[in-house]
Amino acid sequence: MYKLTADDLDDSCDDNTPIIRAAAKSNPAVLEALLAHHATASAEENLTKRERFRLERLGPSATVGGTACNQFLSPIKSAIRAHLPHNLRLLLAAGANPDGIDRVCMSDYSVRWIRGRHFRDDVTSFGCCKPRAIVLANAQCKGISHQLCPLTPGELDERCHGFPRFWTEPNVPGQRLRMEKAFTALEVAAQVGDVECLDILRAAGADESAWVQEVSLDEKQIQMDDAEWSISFLSTSSPVHEAITAGQQSMLRHLLSTCGYSPNYRSYAAPTVALPPLSYAIARCDLNDPGVQRCLVDLLSHPRLDANLRTPIFNIHPLHFATAHHDPQLLIWLANLIPGGYEAAGTTALGHTLLHIACLPLTATQIVARNPEVAKSIHCARTLDSQWKPHRLPSPLHMEFSTAESIGLGYKITPMTAAEQVAQQDTIQVLLEWSGVDLRAKDLEGNTALHYLAGTLNMSEDTIEMIRQMEGGEEVWLESENCYGVTPKEMWGE
Repeated sequence: MYKLTADDLDDSCDDNTPIIRAAAKSNPAVLEALLAHHATASAEENLTKRERFRLERLGPSATVGGTACNQFLSPIKSAIRAHLPHNLRLLLAAGANPDGIDRVCMSDYSVRWIRGRHFRDDVTSFGCCKPRAIVLANAQCKGISHQLCPLTPGELDERCHGFPRFWTEPNVPGQRLRMEKAFTALEVAAQVGDVECLDILRAAGADESAWVQEVSLDEKQIQMDDAEWSISFLSTSSPVHEAITAGQQSMLRHLLSTCGYSPNYRSYAAPTVALPPLSYAIARCDLNDPGVQRCLVDLLSHPRLDANLRTPIFNIHPLHFATAHHDPQLLIWLANLIPGGYEAAGTTALGHTLLHIACLPLTATQIVARNPEVAKSIHCARTLDSQWKPHRLPSPLHMEFSTAESIGLGYKITPMTAAEQVAQQDTIQVLLEWSGVDLRAKDLEGNTALHYLAGTLNMSEDTIEMIRQMEGGEEVWLESENCYGVTPKEMWGE
């Protein structure tokens, strides 16, 4: 038996404990010795509280996690990331939790994704949030009767005082957190593409109950008592989503075909950003990555895929996300593969058509804010970047401050480049060639597509002229008023 050294037992680093280090070593001798030492010492009855604590940090389930250290580490995850299935088996045989994260940490992390949470929860990176039941109760006090109910008047009003994205809430979950994401061991195995480790975890009983069944999101599942939530239901992601992000095609095929995972899973714990895998691949993954491209092709050919599945609450269709890219080739390709084509996209919960989205400004820094008619009329961004912040402070706290310093990015203008102008014009041209475009369509703020074009910095006159020349285009330009009584013509210019 290997004899442990002082270096092997060095526990001075909080996020690199002896057991986590040993789990990542290809030679399992140190890991075997630590597990044996832990098993022997645990049987002793006269250990002090401090000795017992130090001993537990050597155990197979000795996780380093939670808001105290902003990390979610465990020996099991360490072995998986090192692609060491033998070490994984040793840990599981010694009694390690196959989920690789404890339920308390996962529950606390996912509270930050609850719709209607307090804005302080968006920046709580160094302490625990209130329990799920309390946060849900507070959301109900705001009129959110359940997590998937239609957008409330309060939520719609808040949007008019900020610059949220068209596809989610003003405070994007996780955007302001300074901590790593909380993943289960199965999700980590999917990220690194280790099929053997994933199968070992599944055989050991790792929870996957949320991911292997075709269950719709409904009020009961979102509002169920905290005690009923298992690890997979609490996760804000899934192995399928993580495999796609990493471009792990073989893993994705294994999850969908061999393991029976759903190609339509939407996170129960993250309702406002519950993107099904297809929309997730389009909106949140690097489409220039060949691996992601292959995963996208596999998804679209899967027999159980619901290609027209929308996000809950905001009702975003995959083609809405594709349009936001201003990539005509991507848009045409997807429309030809999705049943119903462009017609299937319809409108979002905010009343946005495909043409609306093609005409939205990328961010708040791309509008003619010096024109008061524009500033009061346009409050919606096209960006798919979940990290972009329209204001230095989270909503609605930013409304209490009005200086350029407090708002930050909101006062820095970034006109479109020539290449961006061409990409937008080509995308709009694709949509106009489809006979289903309605130039008169208004969103919930009464804006037509021409309103958004007219209020955007450095907008190509050729693009606006292209729409004005369509049937009804000139009428919309001159006469169509939004909810603020403003026409596109009145928004044009500074």
